[in-house]
Amino acid sequence: MDDSRHNPIAISPHFFQLGIRAFPVYLSLGDVGMLIEGGTGPTSAMIADQIDGLGVDATRIKYLFLTHTHADHIGAIPHFKRIWPHLKIVASAPGAGILNAPELYREFILVDHGIAQLLKASAAIERLPPLPKAFRFEADMILADGDSIDLGQGIVWKAMATPGHSPCHMSLYESKERTIALGDAAGFYVPEKDVFWPNYFASLGKYRESLRKLRALPADRVALSHNGVIIGAERFLEKAIAATEEYHEDILKRLDAGQDAGAIALEQARFVSSLTDIQPFKVMFDLSRLMIKRSKDQNSGARSEPPVAGTTGSLEADSDRLQTADRQPAITPLRLPLGEKGLNASEKLSLVRLIDEGMRLGLPGAPVMSDLFDDLWDLVDATVAGSRISRQKPESSDNGFHQIDITAETGESLGRLNMLYLKKPAPCYYLVYVEVAAPFRKKGLGNRIIKHFGEFLDRKSSLGILDNIIPSKDPTYEIYLKNSWLPVTDILGPGAAEEDTNYMVYVPPAHKGNGLRSELPRLLYHLKRKRAVIDARDNEVMVRRSLEEFKALYNTLYSYFGAEIETRQSPVYMRFMFTRFVTKFIAFRRRIGSLIGYTGGESAGQISLAPEIAG
Repeated sequence: MDDSRHNPIAISPHFFQLGIRAFPVYLSLGDVGMLIEGGTGPTSAMIADQIDGLGVDATRIKYLFLTHTHADHIGAIPHFKRIWPHLKIVASAPGAGILNAPELYREFILVDHGIAQLLKASAAIERLPPLPKAFRFEADMILADGDSIDLGQGIVWKAMATPGHSPCHMSLYESKERTIALGDAAGFYVPEKDVFWPNYFASLGKYRESLRKLRALPADRVALSHNGVIIGAERFLEKAIAATEEYHEDILKRLDAGQDAGAIALEQARFVSSLTDIQPFKVMFDLSRLMIKRSKDQNSGARSEPPVAGTTGSLEADSDRLQTADRQPAITPLRLPLGEKGLNASEKLSLVRLIDEGMRLGLPGAPVMSDLFDDLWDLVDATVAGSRISRQKPESSDNGFHQIDITAETGESLGRLNMLYLKKPAPCYYLVYVEVAAPFRKKGLGNRIIKHFGEFLDRKSSLGILDNIIPSKDPTYEIYLKNSWLPVTDILGPGAAEEDTNYMVYVPPAHKGNGLRSELPRLLYHLKRKRAVIDARDNEVMVRRSLEEFKALYNTLYSYFGAEIETRQSPVYMRFMFTRFVTKFIAFRRRIGSLIGYTGGESAGQISLAPEIAG
């Protein structure tokens, strides 16, 4: 292989480490072989090369065992199944169920693509594998706690259910070479700093039990799902247990002292992001917040568990225990862009959106992300809390719709509601769409708009109709029901509307009790005709708005990296951001030519890049 950094590592005569250190895959060999961990898509070609470099016939490898089904642990499966269709995927029963869930595919594509871009940007991999034509994840074999896989030559792996990190987590133990394939059961460990980040995302109680169960095994080494193999299994697991207890108790202590859970999670996420860049900061923040919830759940329920044998009653007395985030030595902060300037919330979020699309917040650990996420989500919350709602008439809107706008006190547009109006056969506003700016979603704005719209309809004594794109089984659908919106079939009866529509109706007090069965079909007919006339003009408006957003985003990038550009520096995160901008703009150009009624063609002349960028 060309790069010795990625040569396979012989851990023992029958056990090898493949892939890269951040996302290793292990190969166990007896008469037949087994891969342990599902890897990532971008490292799949490298792993295949490493196996070939070991002189191992791939047909000898019979199994691929999954410790759990998180997206960063299954990415290589479709690639391996394409080149090695004989490979049998092995998982726990809960894991097999998750592998069949449609949601897994969406999560996988986002996460695996993000990992690919990160590894490529950091030069951890030289090329990306071809995209599989089919994404198959289904388990071929299911292991229960205590089951075994015999590879021959005395290599027998025993399965051990180890939930806590995830409900489906399972570890393996091999007694001949005294190895535990641990997965993420002990959390995230950084060997260079001897620091743990406990990962009890599913259950603190089960996470503790799993660690105790693993510590009882007579093992010499543990193979981690991140950062390789650790010699000294017993001591490692003792430290993992101690670190978990201290992390949990520290959370409870801070909560008891009145500290805000969000502020605690923010501090923990900053600490973890100083240790690793394998996940974006926002993901670290969300996971930190999740573990605060798990600690609170454990504390409010059966919190008290018997002390772990072999540990002191007070973690303060353990001189070898791991330090928690507030006791860690200061980490040198990542260098910020030379041209650092104060950006407002809208400008910061425009850069976040640029990175975020399809990449789960994109390039973690880069200075631009470190800077942007410094209290950004607190700022977003404050911005949303300070929003105000105003109504525009058709003549003051730029697309012919009546509009309700939500705007921050500082001027950022947080969202809007567009509607059409008919006077006959009954006063009616047709809610064409509710638009909430992407960074402000899941902040309650959509609910707030719908509530305000209902109050507006009550004041106007007008019916409301919306063509809801949200299926009735989606939890978000409940927002409309709670705000007194009814499925049109509740009024007209089953089969009265087209099968592919999901119309909902709001009936204000002035119209309740009135017969609407004759009026509603006529309203729907006229509103759909009026909507079609406006669609063409709305596309023109959308293109103009999008071009304005591109110009603003370009100016933000140029301002943010101005000093690097002037001094002709080209750091990887700057190249990455501008590449994302150009890629997004090209995709926009390809899309606009097919819009209904749009006559502007595909000219990109409305935006010109500065010579130092274009060159």
